[in-house]
Amino acid sequence: MTIEDLEASLAAVSLAEAPDEWALAAYRLAVARSETAGRGEDLEQALELLDKAARILSADRAPVEHGRILTAAANCHRGAGRAERALEFFVRAAELLAPRAPVLERAGVLINVGLARCEIGRPELAIEVLDQAISLLAEGSEESGIPTSVGADGGAPVDPLPDRHATPRRTDDGRGSDDERRTDDGRGSDDEHETDDGRGTDDERGRVLGAALINRAQARQSLGRDEDLLAALDDYRDAVAALATSSLQAGMAAHGLGATVLELCRRGAPCCNPDDAVGAFEQALGVLGPIRFPFHHAVARHSLALAYEARRGPLDLARALNSAHASLSVFDPRLHTTHWRTAHDTLARITDALGGDEPSSSRLSHVARLLAHTPEEEREQLLRDRLFRAAHLPATAARADLETLFISVAALPVDGYRTVLRSLIGVLMELPDRLLEAACETVCRVHAEHHSPEALDEVLDSVITDRLFGPQRVRVRDLLEANGWVRP
Repeated sequence: MTIEDLEASLAAVSLAEAPDEWALAAYRLAVARSETAGRGEDLEQALELLDKAARILSADRAPVEHGRILTAAANCHRGAGRAERALEFFVRAAELLAPRAPVLERAGVLINVGLARCEIGRPELAIEVLDQAISLLAEGSEESGIPTSVGADGGAPVDPLPDRHATPRRTDDGRGSDDERRTDDGRGSDDEHETDDGRGTDDERGRVLGAALINRAQARQSLGRDEDLLAALDDYRDAVAALATSSLQAGMAAHGLGATVLELCRRGAPCCNPDDAVGAFEQALGVLGPIRFPFHHAVARHSLALAYEARRGPLDLARALNSAHASLSVFDPRLHTTHWRTAHDTLARITDALGGDEPSSSRLSHVARLLAHTPEEEREQLLRDRLFRAAHLPATAARADLETLFISVAALPVDGYRTVLRSLIGVLMELPDRLLEAACETVCRVHAEHHSPEALDEVLDSVITDRLFGPQRVRVRDLLEANGWVRP
């Protein structure tokens, strides 16, 4: 329902004739307003409604409903930057809900208390309450197939891109990700998610358990001791196992795992190596796509760049350069100032490191050589990532991106150009037709301006003959000829 629908529902109820119904309608409207609040006054209006609802559904008359109202009010205070006040409300809600609410809701409110304690700088106390939530969720998990290999101590959340690595936690507006911080509207779970015994469905139970584990792992990271980081690894692994593989939380858990591995690598821990971090970040990127989760995708891209930089294998600096540039292209310096500056510094550092080996090389030439010398599967994925981003840009920006790509690839030796072009044409056939049209126009212009257009035209013709079949081949040649290309 929209906010307008909820406002109409509230207006349709008489406070004098049906106070309880009015209070529930006010609660629902306040929650909706708080979750979409773009201004401070929106949160204050939500708090006014919640205060009225709390007076009607008091702790004595309706303790569970009162606890839910307190939780919603706590989230409003958190959104307004009043962390201490939010913690006070969360604790009061937990006291009311703990002996009465279903398991998932009780765990959810404990998670909220733990998160609020982290936000005021008390990670040790946060760990204690997160331990309680995890123990509560682990009861009976053997029957539901949810892992129980969780530890007993903890830590606190960390902001994205601190000290050259990131844990995706904040959304664009800085208020935090609801999926990571809490379940639903902060109440834990709705009744329809509960089974008859109040334990909840496996999927819902796994989601709440995953949230608790992620928050405890982040708490452990903030403590910073080696033993806490090692314990955080276990929490992140358990979270990945508990969560649905395609969920935002699963991507965040995989990212947190990679960030923790990378930090342990920097400390020389024998149990970890940069390959593990690369694998974890790639797993995170498999979930945190650039369209559904652009901000989290950019954070994970930056972290992957740092993992490549740490690995230092053949072509790893070029891989790091490509990934850092991809993250920088998403961050908006007006909205994500800290993240943008950090990614910019990373890109400059990697560029300098590559330039030390070949001072005359540009960033694009490094990426082009990377494309020419990686295995086919990796090359196609690199091109797919770049072309997918271009496909979602405005037409002018997409053409500019394609032009820089084709110019850098055309500067390769002929064999390298043939190798990359073969993969590039194959990937283009997977994407929207307008991108193929723009690519054909761009390649004709790049060839015409090249110092050896005949050689490039011959390569292009041979790749089309070898790589494409039937209608695809005819379509591409028609587009090229429409842009003035003459088949050699």
